[in-house]
Amino acid sequence: MYKLLIVEDERLIRQRLVYGIDFTELDCVVIGEARDGKEGSDMIQELSPDIVLTDINMPVMTAFDMLEQTISHTYSTIILSGYNEFSNAQKAIKFGVTEFVVKPFKESDIVEAIQRAKEQVDEQRYLKHLQKSETMEHTAIYNLPKAAFEDPIVGEMIDYVHTHFSKKIIFGDVAKEIGYSPALLHDKFKKETQTTFNDYLNRYRINQSIQMLRKEDKKLYDIACDCGFSEYKYYNKVFKKYVGISTKEFLDKL
Repeated sequence: MYKLLIVEDERLIRQRLVYGIDFTELDCVVIGEARDGKEGSDMIQELSPDIVLTDINMPVMTAFDMLEQTISHTYSTIILSGYNEFSNAQKAIKFGVTEFVVKPFKESDIVEAIQRAKEQVDEQRYLKHLQKSETMEHTAIYNLPKAAFEDPIVGEMIDYVHTHFSKKIIFGDVAKEIGYSPALLHDKFKKETQTTFNDYLNRYRINQSIQMLRKEDKKLYDIACDCGFSEYKYYNKVFKKYVGISTKEFLDKL
């Protein structure tokens, strides 16, 4: 069961969120409702939700201030924003925002966002498990949306990875597709993400393979191939580099 906190200053929208969605079907329970960011911050610290669904602009304290005040707590965040607030909402990426849902929204938009937020919660839980068992020094799950990046060219590169990760990717082909020199793209990507394109690609592929390992009854070499690795041995080597354990050890812990 996933604990969900709803932070929304407009009463009708808050009630629509609380009572208009079948959270039981989503394996979620609403543990609290907050009318502003200050109440939301207090509830996050008191109730330790798994997922926080919040509006951006609220009285007393905005969502940005609430996220900053509770940055030491681990939870997945879904932001509700108007069209004119969306570019502003991108600033919340640094606080680990999972999803942006633009108003006016449909219930199906919220359901889809919660499903993706649950996946992030699962990843957070597993990473905590690994850290407690001291099997991993550090790993990062890179799964940011294209709109999360200030430089649209970097966003295009991210989008290319998310779309083509299952195929063989050569950086020169990416540059040709986007229409800029490899050197320029390399510098822009490194500047904004603090990592290289190949590192991001490998981390994203490993992240996708983890989702498949959890959800699909496939052979390991098929999963490796589906995630863009031509050889299982190389896939397992990369997996261990980023996750800290082999795929077999990972499966034993599921």
